[in-house]
Amino acid sequence: MNSVRTGMFTTALAAATGWAGDRTWAQTAPSAPTPPPAATSTGNGGGTAIAAVVVVVGLLVVIGVAVKLFDLKRKRESEAVQLQAQLSDALLREPSFAGLPLTPTVHVPMWKGTPATIEVTGQVPRPELKEIALRLVRDEATRIRSDIRIVDRLSVVPTAAQAA
Repeated sequence: MNSVRTGMFTTALAAATGWAGDRTWAQTAPSAPTPPPAATSTGNGGGTAIAAVVVVVGLLVVIGVAVKLFDLKRKRESEAVQLQAQLSDALLREPSFAGLPLTPTVHVPMWKGTPATIEVTGQVPRPELKEIALRLVRDEATRIRSDIRIVDRLSVVPTAAQAA
């Protein structure tokens, strides 16, 4: 019962305060009406809209270029992986290289017209095997791609045959 009286008192107090607040607003001096903004001959709102459209179009162009570059990079990496797999398979098929640590690594540049770089690393027991390995890599690579550059990182180590 006590809480009901408290709630009624709070409601009555809020109503009285609001009523008094309305009375105080009514007694203030009216302010002068603000004139509507004057229309300018330059069309300021139109300039802002054009600038917003230019910014949005610019962002779309930047995003489009970024997506194209990312796609081109992905495509070149895919070409490099495919060529590297073909070269590794060719080296593994050759019986004279069985057990020798020969690794071709391919780097395809992003721009067309620049040759793919094939780096052949490893160890062979005789200089003849080195020449055969480089010729095999060159022949297999030119079968897939015409513009290549081979970087020879093969070393002749007579003990390489014993390790294999």
